[in-house]
Amino acid sequence: MTVHLYSAAKLNLTLRITGRREDGYHELRSLFYALPSVESLTITPLYGHNVKEDDIAVKGEKIFGRNILSDVLAAARKLGDVPPLRIRLLKAIPPGSGLGGGSGNAGALISWIHAHWEAPLMTGEETGSDVPFFVRKLPWAAVRGRGEEIELLTAPLPSRIALVVIPRWKVSTKRAFTLLSQRLNRRFPLTPREAEDEIHRIAEGFSTPSSGGLLPNDFAPPLMELHPEYSRLFSLFKEEGAREWGISGSGSGAFALFGRDAPPWRGMKRIEALDWVRKILLVE
Repeated sequence: MTVHLYSAAKLNLTLRITGRREDGYHELRSLFYALPSVESLTITPLYGHNVKEDDIAVKGEKIFGRNILSDVLAAARKLGDVPPLRIRLLKAIPPGSGLGGGSGNAGALISWIHAHWEAPLMTGEETGSDVPFFVRKLPWAAVRGRGEEIELLTAPLPSRIALVVIPRWKVSTKRAFTLLSQRLNRRFPLTPREAEDEIHRIAEGFSTPSSGGLLPNDFAPPLMELHPEYSRLFSLFKEEGAREWGISGSGSGAFALFGRDAPPWRGMKRIEALDWVRKILLVE
């Protein structure tokens, strides 16, 4: 039997780095917002084919290095008997876009394993910091730690259309943290408590008539200095009636959120005309 799964991505509506942990990771506070059904997986268990290894292939955007799906299956087999699988992954999100596409793939596969195989439940933390958010299939959440600590939000989910712009350049996570460290010089803008208060204030603000404008991300200032194109894009978002906008994760993807009473159809033509834009995603 072959199954077809949709795979989500996410936006960091806020992202604050509040310290450095003893394990070498950075401590973060972030407001995650799910982008549903952006990518897809087709999975076929290989029963009775005398096959001992998984068959994983990717179409669309290329993945360099080890696929996180292999890590999910290795972790799952430490807990239970999962047969070899044939997986076809259709990727729409370029790796390194700050949208958590790989984590979304992992979350979709873990959820399917939970539903079909007798094995202790995986949280997703075994394979990636952002994966627990996708395993829990939340529309949005406040996130702490490395991304694995999740707090449900009581504020109503905003009714928005997400327009995501992926530029031709890439900024590795390592490079982004280097730029951030040079800018902050170990002085983090907000304490963990202040960052959490900010998350809840912004989440509640989505239900008000006022526009949120540029959403806070500690990586945004150095990235906007490195690539002034972001500033022009954000001005365009504002001109076209976006309610909120910003950079997701450590880049390179940028986004705008539009109210359903003012969708972004007209603005898409202006964005498509920018020669540095590689891909546009529209998620309703």
